[in-house]
Amino acid sequence: MPRPDLPQEVIDAILEDVPDSSLGACSLTATAFVTSSQRRLFRWMSLRNLSAYERTARLLASSPHLGPYFRYLALSITDIPKDYPVLKSILALLNELEYLSISGNANGPTWNQIGQNPALIDLLSRPTLRCFALHHLSGVPSSVILRALSSCKEVLLSHLSITDESQDAEVAPPTELWHFGVTSDAYGRHGILPFVLHPTRVGYLRRLRRLSVVLPPIPEELMDSFMALLIACSSTLEHLEIELTEALVIDNLPTFPALRVLELWIDVEAAKTPTTLNAIVAGTTAAMPHLEALTIALLDRPPRNPQRHQWTGRRPWAWADLDSTFVDMPDALRQVTLALLYFDKDPERYAAFVAYMQDNLPRAFDAGLLAFVYHPSFTHAMDRFSEDSNVA
Repeated sequence: MPRPDLPQEVIDAILEDVPDSSLGACSLTATAFVTSSQRRLFRWMSLRNLSAYERTARLLASSPHLGPYFRYLALSITDIPKDYPVLKSILALLNELEYLSISGNANGPTWNQIGQNPALIDLLSRPTLRCFALHHLSGVPSSVILRALSSCKEVLLSHLSITDESQDAEVAPPTELWHFGVTSDAYGRHGILPFVLHPTRVGYLRRLRRLSVVLPPIPEELMDSFMALLIACSSTLEHLEIELTEALVIDNLPTFPALRVLELWIDVEAAKTPTTLNAIVAGTTAAMPHLEALTIALLDRPPRNPQRHQWTGRRPWAWADLDSTFVDMPDALRQVTLALLYFDKDPERYAAFVAYMQDNLPRAFDAGLLAFVYHPSFTHAMDRFSEDSNVA
C-alpha cells in the first residue's frame, strides 16, 4: 500500500516505469494507482471487428470516464454497417483523441466506407486531433482529405481512391501540416498524388518538414508537379523518404539546405551492381553535406523468376569504391543504415545480407559506420507518425 501522504505526482512518476503488462494489476492495488494505470491502459485502442467495437462500447457505457484517456485509435471499418450506432456511441466519448488511423478494404463490395458513417468525418473537427491516416479505402470524399491537410500536423495516406467533389478554394489556406506521407498509390487519376499535386491543393504541402513518398509509383505525367513540390518545400524539409526509380534519380533532386534525415528506397536488384549503390551514396553525400542520417532501404520484393539475387559470393574489388565512399563521408554523417525491407519474411536471407555487406565493405564496417535493420516494407500507420509515436 502506498503511504497516504505520498504526492500523486510521485505515484504517477513511479507508474510510468511499470510495464504495460502489469498496469491492470497496479490499478487494483490501491485507489491512488487507478487513474494513472487506466490512463496508460486505455491510451491506445485498436478496433478490428464488430465484436471489438461492441466490447469497447459496453466498456465506455459502464465507465465513461475512460473516454478522455484514449489518445491513439486505430479503426478497421471494413465490416461496419452504415450509420453504425455502436461506432457513434464510442466516438462521442473520445474527446481527447490525438492520433487516428482508419483502414478498410478498397477492393470490397462497399463503396465510400467513410461516407457511410459521418461520425468518422466529424472526428476531423476535433481540436485535439493532430495525426491522421487513411489506408485501403475507396471513394474517400475529397473534403475529408482537404480537412485533414488543413487541420492536422501529420497526414499519412495509402492505397486510396478519392472522389473529387470540386469544392476547393483557389488558394490553399495556411496550415500546420509538417509531415505528409504517401505509400502505395494505385488508382490512377483517382489516386492520392494526382489529387494533392493539383495546383489548387499543392499549397497545403509547401511548408513540410517531413515528406515520405514510397511505393507510389509517381506517374510520368505527374513528375514535373512532384519535382515542383520538392522545390517548393526544399527550404523547410528536414526528413525525406523517397523511392528511387528510373524516372526519379538522386541527381534530379533539388538542394535541401535543412535536410538532416534521408531514407532512399531502392529495388533490391540494384544491389547486384556496387557501382549503382556507390553512385547513389556518393551523389547523396556530395549534394547534402549537412545530412546526419542516411538509410539505404532495399525493397526485397518477392522473386519474379528463379534468378532472384542471392547474398552470396565475394567480389571485394568491385565494392572498393563504395567502401571508400562510406569511409570518406562528411563529418556530419557518421552512420549509414542498410535496411532490408521484406515483403515475404525470410530471416535467413537477412542474415546472409548482413554477412555479405560486412565482407564486401570491410573498412566501413570496421569503422563502425554501418548499421543494419530488417523490417516489413509496409508498417502500421501509427508506426509512421513522428510525434510521440512510441506506443505499444
